[in-house]
Amino acid sequence: MSSSIFLLLLAGLVVSVMADYTGKLLLVSMDGFRYDYLNKVETPNFDDFARHGVKLPYMNNSFVTKTFPNHYTMITGLWEESHGITDNYMYDPVFKSSFTMNTRSSRWWDGGEPLWVTAKNQGLKTGTYYWPGSEVEIRGVRPDYWFHYKYSTPYKRRVDTVVDWFKTKDVKIATLYFADPDITGHRFGPDSQEVKDKIKEMDGILGYLVQKLKDNGLDHEINVIVTSDHGMVAIDNVNKVVDISDHVYMTKVARVPSYGPMMQILPVEGQGDAIIQSLAGVEHITVYKKEDLPERLHYRNNRRIMPVVIIAEEGWQITIDRTKLARDTSKATHGFDNTLLSMKPIFLAKGPNFKTNFTSAPILNVDIYPLACKLLNIHPSPNNGSLHRVNVFLRDTPIYPTASGTSPPV
Repeated sequence: MSSSIFLLLLAGLVVSVMADYTGKLLLVSMDGFRYDYLNKVETPNFDDFARHGVKLPYMNNSFVTKTFPNHYTMITGLWEESHGITDNYMYDPVFKSSFTMNTRSSRWWDGGEPLWVTAKNQGLKTGTYYWPGSEVEIRGVRPDYWFHYKYSTPYKRRVDTVVDWFKTKDVKIATLYFADPDITGHRFGPDSQEVKDKIKEMDGILGYLVQKLKDNGLDHEINVIVTSDHGMVAIDNVNKVVDISDHVYMTKVARVPSYGPMMQILPVEGQGDAIIQSLAGVEHITVYKKEDLPERLHYRNNRRIMPVVIIAEEGWQITIDRTKLARDTSKATHGFDNTLLSMKPIFLAKGPNFKTNFTSAPILNVDIYPLACKLLNIHPSPNNGSLHRVNVFLRDTPIYPTASGTSPPV
């Protein structure tokens, strides 16, 4: 057989193998959906979804366990130190500027390549019905369809719109974000009746989504991943608080960009060691120099991580104003060490390319990006995820081709 004929046959094999994946994916996030919420009430739609798909005991998320960092990790496959969205609130010493959840400037977001950018650059139509970063032009690219975030948008309207994108707009990859049960968890606590009621409501939304896909003949075309960013734990804003001003001369502190379950401190020049010494031995917190943070956190190598980082014990909070914190009516929060079970989110997946009634060991949330690229038949950008942990979910896993025609490292 001539080499040219062999190469043609090989190319045909790769094309046919790639075609085994439908190339359509819907990524759904239900914010603050703790891994064990599904055990608190009856969830018939989640149960049915799991019976016909994949369900993990939980997913391992990234530190810090906040909304923006974890959503950007899922959509880029990068640790927070790599993509640069290191908290919901940050300070960048080069920009000499602060970031909030309303910051839309591209310069903050270009440390990672979101899935919709990867997909659009390879010729796919993309849509985002909310996702942190989706309102921003990143690396010169926006999703084909996107909206400015509005919490009040009815959840069923979001579902209807996304299903229509797949049905009539030829969208291949879409994200769909819901702010619950996170908001309810903050207000009432993870063990409240209100959270149980919200879990039932979100179960209904999942059932509505599945039915809409069926009604439009899309259930055998679209792979669906349902996951979340973090869990939730009860707090006491009066009795479980460490106020660093009780221990540190605040004249040594230049800036505190974020606080709560984790605090970051930008010291006055030359005062970092003094701050750490003042906090050493204080109960319910652990204080670190940035470079001494545990390697497992992947939370050292970014200028937006401040030189002093303090992590609270589960259920405790760190503040610079205990009087102000005591007026906060929140009953729960997140942002603690990502090894805590209370911080773990859900992960389920269902669709033509996923196994049915299947479970396995938890994955890392960085693994979602390479999994999504594989399902979309596109080449991922460099990422921290691993296909080893997710290949087992897929039916008769095909070869994943690269530009060179060989399987990529994982």
